[in-house]
Amino acid sequence: MWVNIFWTGISVNNNQYLFIFIFLLSFLQGCTALQSFPHAARSGDTVALAVGSPLGMSRENTTAIITDIDGVESDITSRIRSIFKLYADPASKVYELSGNTSQLVYSAEHTPWITIVVLDLPSGLPVGDANIKFNTSAIYPGVGSHINNRELSINILPGDGVSNDFKYEFGIGASLSGNLTVLEPKSRAVYRHLSPSTMCPCPEYAAIEVRTSIPTKRFSISNGLIKVIPQDLTVFTGSGRYVTHGVTSSGELLVTFISPDEALQYIEAQFSVILFGLKFEGTPTINSIKYFDYDGNEVAGPASDYTVTLN
Repeated sequence: MWVNIFWTGISVNNNQYLFIFIFLLSFLQGCTALQSFPHAARSGDTVALAVGSPLGMSRENTTAIITDIDGVESDITSRIRSIFKLYADPASKVYELSGNTSQLVYSAEHTPWITIVVLDLPSGLPVGDANIKFNTSAIYPGVGSHINNRELSINILPGDGVSNDFKYEFGIGASLSGNLTVLEPKSRAVYRHLSPSTMCPCPEYAAIEVRTSIPTKRFSISNGLIKVIPQDLTVFTGSGRYVTHGVTSSGELLVTFISPDEALQYIEAQFSVILFGLKFEGTPTINSIKYFDYDGNEVAGPASDYTVTLN
């Protein structure tokens, strides 16, 4: 359901509720819905397309081409307004520990989410069937098919459309235009395991400890300048984990994953780091990864496939 869903949704007449409703409908599709969502739009309208669950897809590494019914191609990369992730409600059926979702999450190596591309169609498109193709250097992990050069069809309707400014209420009687770019992730360091299926079934631990150095222009970082966002894979496991982090006296960032039931799987030790008021001056280094059993004894665990990248 979450690894490879490609669809188009339409948002017109400043109706953000229709926009969100169409998003929700996409969650009901099958595991691999390669056909676009059956909606249409006018030239100039704002449309939304779900492009699966790539790692690191952004406006900086993505291009878009629309081909009209006459076969004429137009570069619409500059019309991409935002690329962001859409998450399911953790209380929904998607987060149950059984069924297809957990298997797909294990394959995709991340919590259930789907990437949304919002763009404005160009003016002057001829009426009829058109298609949109994306090209990105982002990675599609696991069993997910890559979006590159896939044709996502959309029917162009007669008439001139209008770009959606996503008006929303801000206080009683006041309104503001929405800025979808605020939904995009900030620059971050992503810590993750590669190819987790190489260790199946997964061994289980009581705790996993990751120590890393964050290169910045400051001599050292402090807890107030750093945010750690754990990758939530508990939809796949029953570890009951919790996560702590802090900066040590030596300036390292220490991130600890703990399972009171000793049911922590190594792929759960994934997280992102965001800095406040600072920039990464190079890629962070992983100083150590340690695995512990219920009694606090250090035990063997995978380390060679653990990596950190800047996105």
